[in-house]
Amino acid sequence: MKALIHPVVIFGLPLVWVFAVYTLASYMTTRKAVEVRRCMQVYNVAQILLCVYMVWGMGSCVRFPNIFGINSVYDATGEWFVFVHYLSKFMDWFDTLWIILKKNRKQLSFLHVYHHATIPMVWGYLLYVGVGNGTTRYGAWINSVTHVIMYSHFLWTSLGFKNPFKRVITLWQISQFYSCLAHAFVVRSIETSQSWEHAWLQIVYQFTMVYLFTLKMNYIPGCTPELSAVSNEQDGETNLRSYTIIRGEVYDVTDFEHPGGKHMMALAVGRDATLMFESAHVRDERPEKMLKSLPKGPALEELERTGYSFDRPQEDWASPNQSELYNTIRKRVCEEILKPDGRLAAPNGARGVPLWHITSVIVTWLVTAAAFLLRPSVITGAALGLSMCWIGLAVQHTANHGGLLQDTRMGYLLGLLNDIGPGGSSLVWRYHHQCSHHTYCNDAVLDQDAHSSYPIVRLEKTQAIEPWHEFQWLYGPLSFSLLWFAIQMQDFQCLLDARSFLVRFKGTSATEIVLALCLKLVHISWFFLLPIAIHGVPAMLLPCASALVFGSFWLSALFIVSHNLLQCKQADVPQGAKGDWAKYQIETSASWGGAVGSFFTGGLNLQIEHHLFPCMAHHLYPQVQVIVKEECTRANINYAAYPYFGGIFIDHVRFLYAYGRVDPKHA
Repeated sequence: MKALIHPVVIFGLPLVWVFAVYTLASYMTTRKAVEVRRCMQVYNVAQILLCVYMVWGMGSCVRFPNIFGINSVYDATGEWFVFVHYLSKFMDWFDTLWIILKKNRKQLSFLHVYHHATIPMVWGYLLYVGVGNGTTRYGAWINSVTHVIMYSHFLWTSLGFKNPFKRVITLWQISQFYSCLAHAFVVRSIETSQSWEHAWLQIVYQFTMVYLFTLKMNYIPGCTPELSAVSNEQDGETNLRSYTIIRGEVYDVTDFEHPGGKHMMALAVGRDATLMFESAHVRDERPEKMLKSLPKGPALEELERTGYSFDRPQEDWASPNQSELYNTIRKRVCEEILKPDGRLAAPNGARGVPLWHITSVIVTWLVTAAAFLLRPSVITGAALGLSMCWIGLAVQHTANHGGLLQDTRMGYLLGLLNDIGPGGSSLVWRYHHQCSHHTYCNDAVLDQDAHSSYPIVRLEKTQAIEPWHEFQWLYGPLSFSLLWFAIQMQDFQCLLDARSFLVRFKGTSATEIVLALCLKLVHISWFFLLPIAIHGVPAMLLPCASALVFGSFWLSALFIVSHNLLQCKQADVPQGAKGDWAKYQIETSASWGGAVGSFFTGGLNLQIEHHLFPCMAHHLYPQVQVIVKEECTRANINYAAYPYFGGIFIDHVRFLYAYGRVDPKHA
């Protein structure tokens, strides 16, 4: 019994199962469905008998009026039946096997996989810590009752009969989750046994089940194999190749060794990468030469006939190279900054931040993390939150733009500190930030940053005004403290869908997506599980909350002020040859501070310079700022500059106030 509730079994086996589900589903994509009706009938009968046994065995804890079994006695019989219930969760995995063998992709929902992977972890953990007994039996009992009803329904329909009570069964399932929530809150209120300390787990878990069952019941992640797919040998080779579009030409980049790393090349696959290509390279001679050496791909129409699809195959924005202003600034940056520094002719050009910059950030994070683990408190939590914020600003941001180190492999690894430290997926961030935000800054549709916070916060005039937006200038800054939670929800959906809003992860392998999910576990392990194992849940509640609140607020605030000001919403979208890409990037961004602010924000305080040269080493931005200001003065372009962060933050609050009310011009 003890061997079966070992942490390796509790947490390791479900992860292996998830991998097995994906593998078997991929295997079945090119094979015929298997007839499993007879096996399912035998299985349903076995489930009904087992669940009836558990209902009978745990029924002693449910007595009116104490239907939740509050303060029930701990005994060997009660623990045995909870243990049987835990083992039955592994037996439930046959449900998934039947779905895959029948090739019924609609039933292979995220809710189904999530529930079947996590519920053994929950019950195994409760048994492992010694509270799989007493009042805890109520959750197992009500779930067993539900399974008796469900598997009776499945057996009935497998025999060819219709069940007129199917809707009632669904309502019963939802009621079960709410009853478990009520049970957990009652336990937290009046339970005196050890179960009181662990009721938080039930509360959190049942909230996820209510959310998924109510809003995401039929959600199928994009990474789920298309079980109805049929192999196409004629087009298979074409669809295994990687293509990108630059200036209307299709290029085959399957075998191209990008100097910035494979992860940077992946961003261009399956889309028109003209804007990224021209803005990412400060020196244009080398990339232009490499572009000419790339093999041309088939014509766009021919590729689309084979089933290969592109995101925005016909780019209608003006490109950087079409901007006379951009070409002038870029030439001056090369001659006045890169050349004196010996970077103009160097292989890696504008990449490479001084090592002491990077070391300062990482050492600060490690020291505060150690203090947080050894002496958890609100103060050490706040310090850790700020250091995680610094990792996100001054290490991962530049690293995932490709500008942190000249060694691209090491730069990629340091970019993964985003996954481990602050807890955001660097993979999702690269697509979201570079393919969406940087390419189409402040575009109400194409820039994900412009609408990802709606309807909570309204950042665009095209968005409908809701009654609560009148107060967004008050609650908006407070909501910044919830960034960590918002990122986790976004990351999981993006990774499972293999896309971030309109941007698909066409250049990314399934291996990298799995790696991103695994790194989520690493972050949760060091930030939550390890300190809880050392100090316990009650001791870590305030320190963890302090870290998340402080880190989230500053990370969110330092990002959002750069483009969400009244003056940054006035620029016209640079459509076609008529637009000026550089002018638009300048007018939709704002900078504050100088070299000191740049050190502590990884150059993000100088947002105008960063948007003109996103892949440059961030310590060079203060020098670039001098050139940009001079050229803006000559071209009579407004350059939004603030001496300190306080000024730009106050103007951002004014922006929230204005955009929470009806604009007379757009009423």
